[in-house]
Amino acid sequence: MKSVGQLLQAGRSAKKMEIADVARITRIRSEFLQALEADDYSRLPGNTVARGFIKNYAQFLGLPVDQILAVFRRDFMENPKGQIIPRGITTPMTDISVWTPKTTGIAVVIMLVTLFGAYLVYQYRILTGAPPLSITRPIDQFKTSEKSVEIIGTTDPQATLSVNGQLVALDKGGTFSFRVPLEFEVNKISVVVASKYGKTKSQNLTIYHE
Repeated sequence: MKSVGQLLQAGRSAKKMEIADVARITRIRSEFLQALEADDYSRLPGNTVARGFIKNYAQFLGLPVDQILAVFRRDFMENPKGQIIPRGITTPMTDISVWTPKTTGIAVVIMLVTLFGAYLVYQYRILTGAPPLSITRPIDQFKTSEKSVEIIGTTDPQATLSVNGQLVALDKGGTFSFRVPLEFEVNKISVVVASKYGKTKSQNLTIYHE
């Protein structure tokens, strides 16, 4: 079914008249006539004015005014703010969604830039921060009757490991396993790892020799 705008445009075309000619005779501004033919009532002052323009335009074109206004009521309504909106839609025609393909693309770019920046910060902290150090065995305050204790753990493969000031070689993957002699009843063991940037991390153990 045709809309009011389509009916008005068809009527004007049948009379072979331009918008400017209709505007001069009816004294309705050209932009308002164009808005009527486009069914774009957001460009009109309000519902009452829109109905008046439709009536005058239809009369000028010799169209049945009551039918034209009935079509208008069928397709459009006035919301509480006095704005003309399509029936079934509660959002005014003048409210344009900001979520367009362009804004979606901008949002994606911002998200990617943010993620990339976070990744760079994370990598920078890894490179310039202290290397990780995890001693899985023995636990602190461990007691043993053995003459030595085995220290087992992991760290960064690129780190330098020392125990009580002495360098210890790392296995592939950053794991380490070595034995420390127990010379006293209470033995203090200090494990230190250092990155190539000089950042260090240490863990101290107290081992009791019974």
